[in-house]
Amino acid sequence: MKKTQNTDLVKDDEILRIQAMEDGPKKVNGRILRPITALTISWMQRNEVFSGDMDPVWKAAAFTFLHSEPMSTIRGAVNDRATFVNAVDSWIEKNMTHHHETSDMSDEMGKAFDLYNSASPASQPGESSGSGN
Repeated sequence: MKKTQNTDLVKDDEILRIQAMEDGPKKVNGRILRPITALTISWMQRNEVFSGDMDPVWKAAAFTFLHSEPMSTIRGAVNDRATFVNAVDSWIEKNMTHHHETSDMSDEMGKAFDLYNSASPASQPGESSGSGN
């Protein structure tokens, strides 16, 4: 059994970071998903996409809504929680026929977060996100 060297891990991290910086739109279930950005992270946090009490279907749909719909549609709903919940519900009603469709969306969501996090300067070897105080 070959032991993994620390330098191998660094190279793997470097590859992930490069992939994340070059990441572009992905096609999932016939929809084009934009990459995660600091703005979409903010939208997900303010609307409790992952911390709230919503079910997994709604959470995957909310992620897909925020990363596939026109920005004007998103901006019209994202700053009011009730409006956002209703917009995602309408999106589900219009775009999904079966809850199993969320598995591909959830998989892509996980990959997108992995790439986004690996692009963070804090994930670079020898660097820290702390204040140093």
